Amino acid sequence: MLFRRLVITLSLLLIAGFAQAQSIGDDGLHKQPWLVASTGDIRLDLSAAAADGKDLIVLVEQQGCTYCAQLHAVNFTRSEITDLVTSRFRVVQLDLWGKADIIDFDGDEVTQQALLSRWDVNTTPTTMVLSAAKPVTKLADAEIFRLPGYLKPFYYLGALEFFTTGAYADQEFRDFFAPRVAALEAKGLDPEQW
Repeated sequence: MLFRRLVITLSLLLIAGFAQAQSIGDDGLHKQPWLVASTGDIRLDLSAAAADGKDLIVLVEQQGCTYCAQLHAVNFTRSEITDLVTSRFRVVQLDLWGKADIIDFDGDEVTQQALLSRWDVNTTPTTMVLSAAKPVTKLADAEIFRLPGYLKPFYYLGALEFFTTGAYADQEFRDFFAPRVAALEAKGLDPEQW
């Protein structure tokens, strides 16, 4: 009986801790202190990132998304990930079903939902990395890569490092990533549990 009470109490504390760690905005999306509100013009969002010496992450989520919650509760609690994200990227969050207007690279004003449909985003979370390294008139000019869906922390960090190290310019992701997996496994660590 005492053991059962202890298990129930610990379970409730874990649930309460998880719920407390999850900050949800008025739009029903999970929030982080380093997320920046979109200006309503994706061109300005990208130029603001460039002015800060950073690239832009467009983080696409939707209300009630289990994997979005996991991205925030698991990945974004790892300092290795948040340190890299905050030092190298400006991050704006868009709602897959959002009705707020936003201006696309071509100057068209559409809803977030229409913009993301144009961009062929159909799953959440989706992490899109955009760069202002060259003149931008359409998404294809700026998008370096995208991560459709949830990746566990080791893989998510590796994908971001694939970009930040510049490896994407001359390597396939699997070639970049294989030595990292091998090094972690050589330490007796499982990338799935990292």
